[in-house]
Amino acid sequence: MPANVGPVFPETVFFDITIDGINLNSTIRASITHAVNGARTFNCTVTNKESFTLCKLGAEVEVNIGRGNLSNLIDDKKFIGIIKDIKPKQDILAFTALDYTTFLAESQYVFYKAQDYIGEDLYFAAARACDYKGIDTSKLVRGSGIPITKDMDLFGWKTRKEFVDACFDEMKIVVNDDRHPTNTIKQWQYAILNGKTMEFFLPDQYNTINFPVLTVSEDNNNLLDENIVSQIDTTRIINAITVVGKEEDVYVQLEDSDSQRKYGVIGNFLTYPTLDKNVLYDVAYRVLNRFKEPTISYSLSLPNADYIDLGHLLEIEVPTLTKSAVLPVVGYDISIDDKVSTTFQVGQTKVTVKEYIDLLSKPTDR
Repeated sequence: MPANVGPVFPETVFFDITIDGINLNSTIRASITHAVNGARTFNCTVTNKESFTLCKLGAEVEVNIGRGNLSNLIDDKKFIGIIKDIKPKQDILAFTALDYTTFLAESQYVFYKAQDYIGEDLYFAAARACDYKGIDTSKLVRGSGIPITKDMDLFGWKTRKEFVDACFDEMKIVVNDDRHPTNTIKQWQYAILNGKTMEFFLPDQYNTINFPVLTVSEDNNNLLDENIVSQIDTTRIINAITVVGKEEDVYVQLEDSDSQRKYGVIGNFLTYPTLDKNVLYDVAYRVLNRFKEPTISYSLSLPNADYIDLGHLLEIEVPTLTKSAVLPVVGYDISIDDKVSTTFQVGQTKVTVKEYIDLLSKPTDR
């Protein structure tokens, strides 16, 4: 939205929009939404009929976000994308543009051969797949330390995004050190956060030494009852577990009575390839402790928080929590019409029991 329309206030967020290099006027509403492992989406509605001709499929949209005026651009939030959908009406036109991640989803299919990738770091294999149609991969230099193996579901005919998603499905790390709870799982994620630059990041919310970018609490005057909605996912709760070894009469059963009092009895059965009851007990104990509580995520409406992005850590202090929770940002929605509102989704990484068991059976430095 043009910065020169109406009074300018330091706290006012605006969008400066161009299509194929030409400024777009008379925007009446716009929004940007984003979630990890996906494309940013820019939705815009305009009223100037002269601008309608600019809004064509395949046109490149550039959006600079600012606060107050053009001299206060938020440089690390530039959106660059391609118009993928147009909805014209008599007096207005709405269009949707997606960032360059969309090229990965719509790419020509590639036949990924196991012999070309076995032994390569998953991080760099995914980075090579992202090096496509102008996506900038210059920041992808870190590596994950997880080599590709033949049993990973990476090979065959896939789009580039299908291959990247398959790589990230495997890019989970089990951490056991004095800075994390036992068997902490960290999950790599990816996104274009600015312009055309792809980034891979590894949120570390369980680290005892972490640095949240913001603490959301009543004491900080940034938390109101209507501004936070908790979402509790009980589908993965396990508080009664039976683990059976190679023979049916070799098994271990454990229960967590406190979890059962809260949520009822929720049992689970799994097998593990051993005849050692101590190993079965260890597996049962770890699974029970990992899944005895629900997965909790939050939707937060925060003022003046444009600097917060995917992967950033937020500390949440609400009366319903016995202690504060540190959670990563996994999505956001910035919308602007007669006012600006920004909603963030923060939450825990969801891991299935099978994924957890598979990770426990592999080296913790994977």
